[in-house]
Amino acid sequence: VELACHTSSADEAEVAVANGDFEAPMSAVPVEVDGCSNDAVWSAQDWYSMNYRWMGATVDSADYYGRFKLAWDADYFYLLVEVVDDSLSPTLASGLANYWKGDYVEVFLDEDQSGGNHQYNHQAFAYHVSTEGHAIDQSTAQEAVFFDDHVTAMRTQEGNRYLWEMAIKLYDDQFDEDSTDNIPVMLSAQKTIGFSLAYGDNDGNNSRENFMGSRETHGANNDAGYINSDVFGSVVLVE
Repeated sequence: VELACHTSSADEAEVAVANGDFEAPMSAVPVEVDGCSNDAVWSAQDWYSMNYRWMGATVDSADYYGRFKLAWDADYFYLLVEVVDDSLSPTLASGLANYWKGDYVEVFLDEDQSGGNHQYNHQAFAYHVSTEGHAIDQSTAQEAVFFDDHVTAMRTQEGNRYLWEMAIKLYDDQFDEDSTDNIPVMLSAQKTIGFSLAYGDNDGNNSRENFMGSRETHGANNDAGYINSDVFGSVVLVE
């Protein structure tokens, strides 16, 4: 959904965290996921930078620039992602099999920060959140599938500046994609979650020209996150 309700300012404070270890404040009330950043928890904190170059050539800030904020309550982990992108390419223009080739926000989450391989299991998740609002990851059958019930996402636009707002349910490594009885983990203060964030930037060439992330490195060739959750950073939930 593209609506003109963007409220952030380019001169707001911003912090780069090379080791990718962040803190997320608790929201006193549930965040309204509308892509408009009007919730009190967003205005009370600075931005984190999402501009470490993982793949691709050096990028001009007019082509791509990203930053984000974090929050949580008992039920959801919240993300507010602001991206400047001079050419937004639909994530699924070439079909589900090419979900990583368009523009998307990738959210790496390891509920208990236990690390390990998660490529075709649910030790951790690498949600590719598409321009259409889908959350895509690999299944145990080694197929790309939607996990839309895990992630609620809304995107708004003002010129070439986009806000992606998300509420994410966290599941532990016992998640069973064939069951309807999975229960999200309840969140509480001082919990540490494995976490990284990235943006795949496609400028219309049917490929990912740049991959920009929240921490300085992300494993072999900065492209190990979709396989190995050991390379994730972290987020501590604070009151």
